[in-house]
Amino acid sequence: MNLGNMDIAGQTASLVLKRPWVEFPYDKDALTWLEENVFYNYMRKCRWFAGKARMIKFLKIQQLLCMPVEDGLSYLIILHLGYTYGDEEKYAMPVSFMPDDFELIGHVNHKAFITRITVEGKAGWLIDAIYDFRFQVQLFENIFTNTKTPQEKGYLVYHKGKGLASTDENMSYLCVVPDLEQSNSSLVYGNKYFFKLYRKLFREVNPEVEMLQFLTEEGGFKNIPAYCGSMVLERPGIPPVTLGLMMQKVVSKSDSWVSTGDDLNNFLFMIVDKVFGINEDVFEKVELLGKRTAEMHLALLSDKKSKEFKPEPYDDTYINHLQNHLNNLLDKRIKLLKENYSRLDKNAKSLADDFINCENNIRHFFEKIGSSHLKSQRIRIHGDYHLGQVLFTGTDYLIIDFEGEPESSITDRKIKHSPLKDVAGMIRSFHYAVCAKLYFSSETREINPLKLQKSADRWYKLITDAYLDAYMQTMGDISAIFGSRTELNFLLQLHLLEKSVYELGYELNGRPDWIRIPLKGIQQVLFELDKFNS
Repeated sequence: MNLGNMDIAGQTASLVLKRPWVEFPYDKDALTWLEENVFYNYMRKCRWFAGKARMIKFLKIQQLLCMPVEDGLSYLIILHLGYTYGDEEKYAMPVSFMPDDFELIGHVNHKAFITRITVEGKAGWLIDAIYDFRFQVQLFENIFTNTKTPQEKGYLVYHKGKGLASTDENMSYLCVVPDLEQSNSSLVYGNKYFFKLYRKLFREVNPEVEMLQFLTEEGGFKNIPAYCGSMVLERPGIPPVTLGLMMQKVVSKSDSWVSTGDDLNNFLFMIVDKVFGINEDVFEKVELLGKRTAEMHLALLSDKKSKEFKPEPYDDTYINHLQNHLNNLLDKRIKLLKENYSRLDKNAKSLADDFINCENNIRHFFEKIGSSHLKSQRIRIHGDYHLGQVLFTGTDYLIIDFEGEPESSITDRKIKHSPLKDVAGMIRSFHYAVCAKLYFSSETREINPLKLQKSADRWYKLITDAYLDAYMQTMGDISAIFGSRTELNFLLQLHLLEKSVYELGYELNGRPDWIRIPLKGIQQVLFELDKFNS
């Protein structure tokens, strides 16, 4: 591979540092050149960069964090981006210098190369350090040894978790960068440990770190990738910034979205042959998923001391927050739906009309939150719970991705809610699985969905009932957690409605043909509202 002739990130000019590599943070001309000519061009080609669709107003290097590695030094650069509209963002960009004569440069992934650079007369590349084996090895060692590296402002702190085996101290794991399309970057060590580098940064501890650490070390919940450690930037007087998370790598056959799709294929083709049948193992899997969901929530209910995880009641502050959130969400989605109404097909327009015409009934339903004297407990929840977040091993389930709802702020993702919000998310995911197979799957394209709608609705009802029954049986005493059966049903319908209304925005902005799925979900909940609005 002739790297010297490569055109990387649409930029071919070479940067010549005026200082040694160890003084890179003080080479102002070099940093300015990278800000103005290089980083944005590189980032917009990366899957993890979320700002591609917006026009950039500025890009500045906010901080360079030093990370000593074998025979050298890597830097973790924090980039601050502003746009012509929308919120500003911060991103992590780890970098290393790799000279042309480096013996392993020919084996480095082509995605690593950011720009040509000359350091003290040596020509080479500025690369994304996630692909640098020296960075990879040092990262693992730092986490294992609870290293704390002083910076110009604060410390780069590495925490070791209980999931990292003590026997790994002297073991050298082959590290690979999975070729995945993700919003973060990943490293896999010896097919045993999985490190997630958070690219988009937030000024708080990432909820995924908190949740995995608690469930591993305090809650005793086993059906997750065990927490192995984290990398955090700590500065005086400023909330910490989570830069990365180490967890055990899990092995699975598929995620539950795929396995549920396979089950639906079998079911739908049987219906074509005039046979209504759901294999017993399908019910067994769904019931096991309900049980594991409940066990996760029971673990999150178990802490009675810490501020972060102690269950809380439905107090006035939370009720006001929830009502404001729901009404604002409804305002935004109705506005968006009206703006896109002309794009909808006849069936979707009919469903949209029903939804818009029921706006007052929905708001009245939201008002019931404040007058229902809710006795339920609120806990930390998964927050983005659906079939794609649950891996199926062939015999059991593993729950992953505890970062929370992507559109929410880090602060909002840590707000305690009813565990039924997670349950509603999973039920909505079952509904999506059914509709996706009926209307949008190449595997079932030859099947007339109108002829199978009634049977598919029955499948959805039987499956969600099995899931809910197993969940409630595992949760135990309803009154201790949900107040009463009436309150449980009220909160479940509330969060099913919330989730369906939220989904409208996702589909209108990304997959307008799928808009009928959340609209159908809203319609299902509207049939239930009369019970609570009377």
